[in-house]
Amino acid sequence: MDIVLESDECTTQQDLIDTQDRPVCYLCGNHGEILYDGLVDRLFGASGEWTLKKCSNLKCGLIWLDPMPTEVDIGKAYQNYYTHSQSKDTCWTLLARSLRFFFHQPSIALLRMRTERKQYKSMYLNQVPAGRLLEVGCGSGKRLARMKALGWDVMGQEIDPVAVQYVQKKWAIDAHLGPLEAMPVPQEKYDVVIMSHVIEHVHDPIALLSTCNRLLKKNGLLVLLTPNAQSYGHQKFGATWRGLEPPRHLHLFTCKTLIQASQKAGFSSQHCWTTAVAAYGIGQGSQLMSSSVNNQGCRLVTARDVLRGLSFQLAAQLAFKRDKNSGEECVLMATK
Repeated sequence: MDIVLESDECTTQQDLIDTQDRPVCYLCGNHGEILYDGLVDRLFGASGEWTLKKCSNLKCGLIWLDPMPTEVDIGKAYQNYYTHSQSKDTCWTLLARSLRFFFHQPSIALLRMRTERKQYKSMYLNQVPAGRLLEVGCGSGKRLARMKALGWDVMGQEIDPVAVQYVQKKWAIDAHLGPLEAMPVPQEKYDVVIMSHVIEHVHDPIALLSTCNRLLKKNGLLVLLTPNAQSYGHQKFGATWRGLEPPRHLHLFTCKTLIQASQKAGFSSQHCWTTAVAAYGIGQGSQLMSSSVNNQGCRLVTARDVLRGLSFQLAAQLAFKRDKNSGEECVLMATK
């Protein structure tokens, strides 16, 4: 995960994001307590200051934005988002690229994460027979292309027309343009639905999971990745943890809350765990945010940043050995 801090031009009334109050927990209805206040978008310059609340119910613990961008205005939070920019690669120095190339993969091997890294890249489907697969929020289509190469019959879904056009042209993979709920149920439903870092962006996560359930065959699998609100990185960096990302991340989950949401969406069984295998990018992004001033413009990723990312990968892996709930991401595998 490469982080670029975008410049923020003068904010106009048109840039302001309309919000709605969300005083109670989406999952259990309890009131929330302020976790962080006065947060700003250090990554892509969306306007406003933001508050994150945490559910007061110890059996829940969901974290959410209150107030939250409205569904009508949420698109304003993505105006400078990395999926809409071609500039992010220009912010890497040659030395930083070289260090990452020479040290990142060896560090994965040293930490004995090579096997899990391979599983992570295949969305933990390495032991599942290939069949029909849908990726929700497929982005550039890189993951779909990887799954296609592994023998899967793949289909994508995206709301960004530029991304859909790229997927179709670059990878020759079909992708539905539009909201998932508007996607027609195929005659032959999917064996697997996957999504990576999507559920935290939506206003109604249970509705999203319910739609996934509807698109799956009987005994079909849902596999998703999302930032873990209980992670080592969140404990270390607090309000500048990369996983928070206000105002685009509307809800932040743990394994406990993901299981609750998937149960409400009608899945019959769930298995959820955390992983530190991709801690490098989250750690690097968190440290960039911790040391940077908002609106400073595109910040070069330096050799020092790469070394910090590698150091965090090591620290996160050591923390994970002590606490299996401390990984930077949650992985949910749910069966219809």
